[in-house]
Amino acid sequence: MKWIKRITYTLGILYLILCTALFFKQEALLFHPRQYAADHRYGDYPETWIKLPDGNRLHALHLKKSGQGVVMYLHGNVGDNGRSLYHTKALRELEYDLFLVDYRGFGKSEGTLASEANMTEDFQAAYDYLKQFYAEDKIILAGYSLGSGPVSYLAAHNTPRSVVLVAPYTSLTDMKNEFFWMFPDFLLRYEMNNRRHLAQSTAPVYILHGNEDELIPLEMGKELSAIDPDRIRLVELDGTSHRGAILHRSFGQVVRWAIDGILVDKTSKAQ
Repeated sequence: MKWIKRITYTLGILYLILCTALFFKQEALLFHPRQYAADHRYGDYPETWIKLPDGNRLHALHLKKSGQGVVMYLHGNVGDNGRSLYHTKALRELEYDLFLVDYRGFGKSEGTLASEANMTEDFQAAYDYLKQFYAEDKIILAGYSLGSGPVSYLAAHNTPRSVVLVAPYTSLTDMKNEFFWMFPDFLLRYEMNNRRHLAQSTAPVYILHGNEDELIPLEMGKELSAIDPDRIRLVELDGTSHRGAILHRSFGQVVRWAIDGILVDKTSKAQ
């Protein structure tokens, strides 16, 4: 029976090593930035730098159209503001301005992510920057995938006009348990609890979620919309994958509803 003990001991050591790696290396698992030098240009779009308390700066693109209001957009865990420009093409047809911000270490933004507080405090600074130019009832928050987390946080701690979430999760803890249930929750330093933050918010919320999302299940979008069905509306995207959701033609339409304050049916489907 010694070989059984030996195998058990070896598996236990391996499990502890994996737990340690998950705790200390989770940024490498969660975030996949595309980085550029400070002199990189995203075409002729106007650039803005947001100075953070620790001296680092977030890079943003501020596409101004009418000044009537602004959509602040946060992308997923891959890419940079160049990718955001592609994802938000439909929004440039609207009369609202567009504000694209990169996470620390993404694109031209400085610093590195080390905690959830980095994300939430950084984007609060970006939101406060926007408040210099727009009343809060003229600010719409939009977040895709990972970006739904800091957007939900901002909605809970501010009073934006409305919120648009594309392919959101209930929390990153729940996402961990979808794929890595064998590891304890306390190892994850990024909870990003959309469920809690949307419950704390008072803003109207629109959720777009593909019914063929292979990464974040539609059931999570349904669970979030069930928090307050009168305030949180789900638009189910038929035959749409995770990446397809942000490229779906309904994204621009739903942001238009958010601008106009139109609440659609509690649950609706888009082809």
